Amino acid sequence: MTSYNEHTPVLLSEVLSFVPRKKIRYVDMTLGRAGHASEILSRIYKGSAFYGVDRDQDALDYSKGFLSSYSNKVSLHFLHTDFAKAIDFISREIPAADFILMDIGVSSPQFDDPKRGFSYRYDAPLDMRMNPEDSLTAKDIVNSYSEKELYRVFHDLGECRYAMAVTKRIEEVRKTKVIETTFELVDIIKETLPEKELRKEGHPAKQFFLGLRYEVNNEIGELKEGLQKSIHFLAPKGRLAVISFNSEEDRIVKDAFKNLDKPHHVDKYSSEKSREETYRILTKKPIVPSKEEITANPRAKASLLRVLERS
Repeated sequence: MTSYNEHTPVLLSEVLSFVPRKKIRYVDMTLGRAGHASEILSRIYKGSAFYGVDRDQDALDYSKGFLSSYSNKVSLHFLHTDFAKAIDFISREIPAADFILMDIGVSSPQFDDPKRGFSYRYDAPLDMRMNPEDSLTAKDIVNSYSEKELYRVFHDLGECRYAMAVTKRIEEVRKTKVIETTFELVDIIKETLPEKELRKEGHPAKQFFLGLRYEVNNEIGELKEGLQKSIHFLAPKGRLAVISFNSEEDRIVKDAFKNLDKPHHVDKYSSEKSREETYRILTKKPIVPSKEEITANPRAKASLLRVLERS
C-alpha cells in the first residue's frame, strides 16, 4: 500500500478555520490517510481526545503510524467501522464531540490503487469496496442484479441518462460471459452510448461507476444516517464540517443542515425552558476551493464544504 498512501487533503485551510483552538474532543468520521487529521492535531491543545474512523483497514493501519507522534499530546483512538455506526461506539467513551469532520467519498489512494477497482482508468477486477471485508462487489451487481435493480443503480444513484440502454446491453453480454473487469464494463458502456454522448467532456463511464460505487458501499444511506447521528452528537458550540464532491451529496448535507437552522419556537405559556437542541449554519453557501488549490490539486475542483454549529 505504500505507493498509494499519498493524499492531499482538500479545502484544508478552510476546514482549519472552523476548528476550535482549545482542548477538544475531535472525531474524524472519514480518516483516510489522515491529511486533515494531522494538521488539526498539530493545532488543538494538549489533553484533547481524537477518534479516527474508517471502513478501510489499510487506511487505519497507515494513519495509526502517521499520527503516532501526537500520542504524547492527544489521546488517540481508531475505529474500523463505517460512519453510520461510529457514533454508537464513540458515545460509549465520550458524551459529545466539539468538532466532527466528514470528508465524503472515495479517497485518492483508493482510486489510485488499481486492484481496488474504483477507477475506469485502470483495467482491474470490478470491486469498488471501501471495506474489502464486505461481501458485495461491483462484479456481483453487474452480473446478478435484475434489470429493474440494475436500472435503479444507474438511473437513481448514478443519474445516468442512458441507464436503460446500458442495462439491457449488460443483460445481453452476461448471458454469454461473466463481466469481470472495469475495462469490460467501460467497453459495454461506450458501445451502447450514442456518438453525441461520447463526444461530451468527461469520461462516459463516470456516472455509471458512481452508481455502482454508491450501491456497493451504501454511501447515500450511510451519509444520511451518519449525518444525523453526528449532528446530534455535537456538544454545545460543537461544529460539524462536511466536505462533499457532487451535487447529490451536497444536496443531502444542505437539506440536513437547513432543516435544523430555523428560528426556535418557545411556547410563551410553558413554565419550563425548552431543552431542544438548536443549530446555526456557519456557511450560508458552500465553500469551494481557490483557483490556486485547483491548479495544485485538480481533484479538489468538485469539493464543497458546509459547516453547522450547535448553539
